[in-house]
Amino acid sequence: MRNTITLYLFRHVAFCLGLSAIFLIGSGCRSYRLGHPGDLPYESIFVKPAQNKSYAPQAQALLSSEVRQTILRDTRVKLVAKEANADAVLFMDIVKYDRTPTARSQDDTVVARDFDLTLTVICSLYDQKNGNYLFKNREVSQTTNAFTENPFATNLLDEQGFLQAEYDAMPRLTRDLARKISDEVLSAW
Repeated sequence: MRNTITLYLFRHVAFCLGLSAIFLIGSGCRSYRLGHPGDLPYESIFVKPAQNKSYAPQAQALLSSEVRQTILRDTRVKLVAKEANADAVLFMDIVKYDRTPTARSQDDTVVARDFDLTLTVICSLYDQKNGNYLFKNREVSQTTNAFTENPFATNLLDEQGFLQAEYDAMPRLTRDLARKISDEVLSAW
């Protein structure tokens, strides 16, 4: 008899605890929204081609394309082809391009074998409906590496020069920078 009462109490307590846990979990998830947390003050955007005011090779076309692709992936805004049809316009000026040597050749310390490439862009987002800037002259920068020395090269013919390393690194640099710019444009400030 005592075991039956104990078993009954145990089941009752377990049932109450389980019911309480379901209630707490359910009430915590009630306010969760799938997707992005903030609504944007515009529904469509036009991305003007980037202006290259630096010495970054081929950066303006790559950056403009990557920013457009990143914005297309976001479902909250529509990317439009004409500036007149857009609620907001994104302006991008590539203002600075730095090459910083980070590793030297072991045979000749004057020769750099690894470079950090940094691209800096000034962005502005103009709200055409209200006639004001949502943000203006916001600086965004990104750094990546360009390796001129191939550790697996068996002879000097397998090595690539700086120009080839820089050319290979530019799409990666502009892709990462485009993600940062898109985060600035698509975040709820």
